[in-house]
Amino acid sequence: MSATPGPVALVLGVWLGVAFAYRWFAMRSLSFLCDASRTPAEPVPPDGEVVALRPLHGAPGGFASCQESLLRAVERAGVRVVFGVEERTDPAAAAATAIAARHPAARAEVRVARGPDGANRKVANLIQLSQGIDAELLLLTDADVRVPPDYVARMTPAFKDGEVGLVTGPYRSVPAQSIPSRLDALVTNTHFVPSTCVAARLEGVHFALGASIAVRSEALARGGGFAALLELAADDYGLAAQVERAGYRIAWAPLMVEHVLEDEGFTRALRRQLRWSRVVRGSRPLGYLGQIVALGAIPALALAALGGSGGALAPLAWWGAQLAHLWRRRALLALTPLDLALAPLADLLAVVIWAGGILGSPEPPESGDAGSLH
Repeated sequence: MSATPGPVALVLGVWLGVAFAYRWFAMRSLSFLCDASRTPAEPVPPDGEVVALRPLHGAPGGFASCQESLLRAVERAGVRVVFGVEERTDPAAAAATAIAARHPAARAEVRVARGPDGANRKVANLIQLSQGIDAELLLLTDADVRVPPDYVARMTPAFKDGEVGLVTGPYRSVPAQSIPSRLDALVTNTHFVPSTCVAARLEGVHFALGASIAVRSEALARGGGFAALLELAADDYGLAAQVERAGYRIAWAPLMVEHVLEDEGFTRALRRQLRWSRVVRGSRPLGYLGQIVALGAIPALALAALGGSGGALAPLAWWGAQLAHLWRRRALLALTPLDLALAPLADLLAVVIWAGGILGSPEPPESGDAGSLH
């Protein structure tokens, strides 16, 4: 046997050990930061109006359940909701109007108007639907997000601290029935979300996740408003940066909302994951490069390829540990036995997505797409 595998195997072994430690910390962070029971639901702060804004685009299969969840939440909290659609021919306009009619107590409005010119059509939609809104707090959620009934009460308490300008929180992807959709959700739930929790614990919260954001209107205005985000691919990250530049803090609400996936096929799901990966790379380049330490499948398979004593056991040890972590958090991530069986394949897909994200330019979302950083 060549002498070369000795130092190579040592480097790979250290890498794998770091990956084990990272994943342990990531899963602990996931449990710590995503447990809604840690933050009691409280009444909406009484000193100002709260309005929920939701840009829409298209009306896929999960559309109704997502909009109805928001309507139930705002009805329960007694706040307004405004849906925005850019084109009257968009099926979202008629669908949202019909759904809102079934919830008359929710004080819902559907606005149909073309937003200003700009690359980020989701932000353009937000601009048009927020015209004339004078509220202390704005709740921003994506069209494909399902929220719990106590969503408003759990997202707003942090604003009782006048230094808090924005609140964001975690989410999990809910797959459709197909295998590609389940892999799509697993990549998000077992890689992106835990990594986000690591960043929040080690660095503090200096970002926003587009699926679920509450922002103080004064902080938004001082940071430049939605118009300042019109050309950004990462509008959620840019919004967080605006708020911090305006002198406000960002708070974390440990409330898991649901990002509802459609059966869009493997190619479209992969394209979307690659877009998100490139947006993360463009927004947090050092953090993106650092993600490689978490991809333990790479050194595990490389050690198996080198052979030698114990090398073949590395992949078994790696995926065995991952399944143990996921099993303990199966309720939090809503994992099924099939999801657990597919987890090693999703782990390999995460490597492909990370590598693919190194190349290409970040692209902004369309009018109602899921948040730029997921």
